[in-house]
Amino acid sequence: MTKRANRISIRSLCEFAARTGDIDLRYTPAPTAAEGIEGHQRLQRKRPASYTPEYPLEIEIDELLLRGRADGVDLSKRLVEEIKTHRGDLERQSAGQRALHWAQLRSYAAILCQQQEWESINLRLTYLEVAKDEVTELNETAQAQELLTELELLVAHYIQWHKLRLAARKERDTALEQLSFPYSEFRKGQRDLAESVFKAVRTERQLLLEAPTGSGKTLGTLFPALRAMVSSDIDRLLYLTTRNTARAIGLEGIEQLRDVNAVPLRVVELSSKEAGCIEPDKLCQGESCPLAKGFFDKLPDAREAAFALSDTNLDVEGLRAVAAQHQICPYFFGQEMARWADVVVADINQYLAPTALLSAYLQQDEWRAIALVDESHNLVSRCRDLYSVELQQSQFRFDTKRVKLKKALDGVQRGWQEACKGLDMASSKEPVFDEVPPEKLEYALQSLCTEISELLAEQPDQLELQQMLFSASAYLKLAEVFGDHSVVRRAKPRRGAGELAILNLDPSIFLAPRWADLHSVTLFSATLKPFDYYQQLLGLDTECAQGSLPSPFLQEQLRVKLCSRIDTRYQVRNRSVAPIAELLIEQFETRPGNHLFFASSFSYLQQIAEAVALRSPNIALHLQTSGMRQPERQAYLDAFTEDSQLLGMAVLGGLFAEGVDLAGDRLIGVTVATLGLPPFDSLHQLMRQRFDERFGQGYEYTYLYPGMQKVVQAAGRLIRTQQDAGELLLIDPRFSRPEIRSLLPGWWPEPQLI
Repeated sequence: MTKRANRISIRSLCEFAARTGDIDLRYTPAPTAAEGIEGHQRLQRKRPASYTPEYPLEIEIDELLLRGRADGVDLSKRLVEEIKTHRGDLERQSAGQRALHWAQLRSYAAILCQQQEWESINLRLTYLEVAKDEVTELNETAQAQELLTELELLVAHYIQWHKLRLAARKERDTALEQLSFPYSEFRKGQRDLAESVFKAVRTERQLLLEAPTGSGKTLGTLFPALRAMVSSDIDRLLYLTTRNTARAIGLEGIEQLRDVNAVPLRVVELSSKEAGCIEPDKLCQGESCPLAKGFFDKLPDAREAAFALSDTNLDVEGLRAVAAQHQICPYFFGQEMARWADVVVADINQYLAPTALLSAYLQQDEWRAIALVDESHNLVSRCRDLYSVELQQSQFRFDTKRVKLKKALDGVQRGWQEACKGLDMASSKEPVFDEVPPEKLEYALQSLCTEISELLAEQPDQLELQQMLFSASAYLKLAEVFGDHSVVRRAKPRRGAGELAILNLDPSIFLAPRWADLHSVTLFSATLKPFDYYQQLLGLDTECAQGSLPSPFLQEQLRVKLCSRIDTRYQVRNRSVAPIAELLIEQFETRPGNHLFFASSFSYLQQIAEAVALRSPNIALHLQTSGMRQPERQAYLDAFTEDSQLLGMAVLGGLFAEGVDLAGDRLIGVTVATLGLPPFDSLHQLMRQRFDERFGQGYEYTYLYPGMQKVVQAAGRLIRTQQDAGELLLIDPRFSRPEIRSLLPGWWPEPQLI
């Protein structure tokens, strides 16, 4: 065990030992991070020359090293100061929050007294209202011994938990050193996969790893990552996914390793609030929800009970079970337990989103963490969405008779009018793309946020205003960091209905710091070529390791046909409908069974389906429809049985084009029409230009690579096990081009031209 394990920040200690009362997530106006920093610095600059800002403090108590930085210390006055910024009436601050602030300040004071050998000290808790620049100072004098006793009580409250965790960590590490693979032998390529991940963790490298379907990616990454945790002194393993179903697969892999090895692993699954909350009709505060009432008072017992469960996963159901025993909220309980887990399984937004929980924990608690990111081929598009935002003019209409916001809202509407200039013509339904956000609207939204914040400080229950504030704030945060990685889209589909969006094109600038915070990260998928595309757009190091594993499947399992006589390009697509329908009918009649056809859009799919139905009404068509909910999705897949004969039709890049397993006779043929290229619209042409300037590969990065990724993913539905066999038909003459062929899996046999 390293000395690092015996460190804790003063802030974390106080949050653990001094929090009491309810969860209370009623809106309280809060300064932005930038406003908070600026407010701190503004006050610090006003202090005398004898005042030292950001004063480092540390002390060892009961073999526990406490560290922190006081906002300010004046040795000549025997003074320590803690500064807190806020918005609105200070009287609305909860007693629990105020007590936490005093606990932190008094802890700093205790340490300073010991360092300076003082018998007493002056304490100043300063609150700065950032909107009005109003300062409230709370002063008191305290005795050194009294402060030290209080700090020792906080440590005593924490130390039992700390010792429990250290013992668990020692037990975990001993077991992980002996961790064995759950099967007698590795699959083909799986040992190479495991060695690559192990080496990446040991050498603190980033790794892009293409591991084909059937290579055992889940166990092949989890096993070496867990083995490497001990020698690399790793606190947490983050298993991140881009699909909900992948979380279940990760949890299953951990169970396999635990069952075979009896490893005491604390595993927590983080879900969305929608999935984790069991009182969705109640507000997240004690007066409304009984599970928020006294949450922090009940938390210690629940935490210990959950921590004892080292032989099972705290997934959504597991968290609910423990939370129910202690009558606390399971969603927020999961967030708390993630701080103490060995493995956290979560969606990627829990680490990569602008205000991601796991990223905040890593920073505050100084985690030494590694990450495995499954289905990483989806990261580019997912992370673009994380760093994009859209506003509607209609969001900023409100009955101003009820509130004193008329001036600010009028200013926003004038800003919208300015933003919509040039869109008042017949072509206004087509969006316009700009290099910078509209300045006038940005200033108006800033003023509106200030006004709403002040109003909500007095009337916090106005939910409509809260939503307006959140929408505007999200836009302003991205506008503040706007650069050539993003673009502004303006549109006005009808009178008074302006639309404004900041769309991210290249998320690398936002992702690079998150990867850098990790000891090591492995991003893996069945389709990650070309590596440079992912390395550059995901913000990975130029020294990022890259690896491709051989497929465990044999060429004999797959027959590939190429129809180059049917052109599926958008300009001539209508001419392709009839011949594709004839080809599908021929395929189905030649090899009766379950087939899947992938088209580039719902409209194209519908046209071809109608043509098939007209020519061969006896064929059972099974169509994907737009907006399918989970029960409909499952029903769609369940229809493919060993005995059925269906011609399934789905959209390329959609719900059924990846993450779907239809093994054996549940699927014997797949047909893909077109290359899956994004539309040649204004946005993608702009993206192409940007990527030409940045990387010299505008067409490839915008169209070719994303399109072929969809094709390979869809084709990958066919061969899922070493017992599967099937036929793949590719329709489009472009599939015969060398640059296209190079992006197809190397294990595929040479296509047969038809």
